[in-house]
Amino acid sequence: MREQDREVFERARRFVYRNARPLDLARWKYHFENGSEQEVLAALSAYQNEDGGFGHGLEEDNMNPNSIPMQAWRATVVLRELDGLHKSEPIIAKLLDYLEHTPEFDGEKWSYVVASNNDFPHASWWTYPHASWYQDTVQERFSIRYNPTASLAGFVLRYADAESDFWKKALGIAQEAVASLFRNSELQDMHVLSCFVQLREDIGAAGLSGSFEMERLTAFLQELVSKTITQDISKWETEYICKPSQFFCKKESDFYEANRNAAQYECEFIRKTQQPDGGYAVNWSWDDYPEDWAVSKNWWRAEITVNNMIYLDNMG
Repeated sequence: MREQDREVFERARRFVYRNARPLDLARWKYHFENGSEQEVLAALSAYQNEDGGFGHGLEEDNMNPNSIPMQAWRATVVLRELDGLHKSEPIIAKLLDYLEHTPEFDGEKWSYVVASNNDFPHASWWTYPHASWYQDTVQERFSIRYNPTASLAGFVLRYADAESDFWKKALGIAQEAVASLFRNSELQDMHVLSCFVQLREDIGAAGLSGSFEMERLTAFLQELVSKTITQDISKWETEYICKPSQFFCKKESDFYEANRNAAQYECEFIRKTQQPDGGYAVNWSWDDYPEDWAVSKNWWRAEITVNNMIYLDNMG
């Protein structure tokens, strides 16, 4: 590691130890200090409810303690980080049971927002039925249809019993999602697109490439990812933009080569935007609940710091 990055890393480490939730501290130790998978799973399990779902602000912009699909998706993001995680882990079995039986799953999709969100502090985009920014367009309907459904279907394919009816249902959902994606060449919603990137990874991990047009899917996603990443780096410090790390954090990624310049610039961006305390700024905010937002913001800063160091370590 270059000396400049050692200094960035050490400042980040101090910030994480001082500010992170136990989950993000466990993630830090796992990636950088020989921490164990079990430490991460133990911290993650604190957010899991009796029904197997997740809540309690795991995704920091929604303090709803109830099990909801978007928090289940957030748990899968953490679980995907753990190399060689075995599908027999109890936390996975409970999560799969929730995904199959939650009333927020109608057999074709998992809900994007839920009514109980409104009872707890949250960012406006998690308001039920939809936040004020929502517009009833083809793109918006597509995004809400497959965020987080595309990703959750992939998780089921990766970890559930391939002989089960639930697995077979997830396979149908995934195939329909990919077919729908092929009809949507204008997609540039980075959040739903990242769900499809995750789905593609899960298809490969599950050994299901033969059940999908994988070459076409890869090429299609490569084009969409390149269009969605904000290639104009002059906008990065002043606007809500899409960085390469939204989709990949390793040079070995199939999305790296076409976005090499932006990917390398993100390393420089991480170095130069680190704040004096070692953390990173959050470039969004809540409209309401200022006291809860102050807590959420600090949690986000720690998570972003961990994510940035993972990216810098892999790419720098």
